[in-house]
Amino acid sequence: MIPHFLFQEINFCGIYLPPFFLSLLLTGLVYLPLHRCWDRMEIQRWVWNRPVWELGLFIILLSLITFIL
Repeated sequence: MIPHFLFQEINFCGIYLPPFFLSLLLTGLVYLPLHRCWDRMEIQRWVWNRPVWELGLFIILLSLITFIL
């Protein structure tokens, strides 16, 4: 069974946000510390195109968090 609250809009100060916004927000909170770790590890030495790498990892994290919720 899918919980009913996942499909309700989120009311934030009178602005209705889509339910997917919660997944995006959580992904951003997980992504930022990982991004700083990749900067310390100098990931650009091993990755050909860093923006594509970061977008791919963000999409992977987003899909995992959406699947978990």
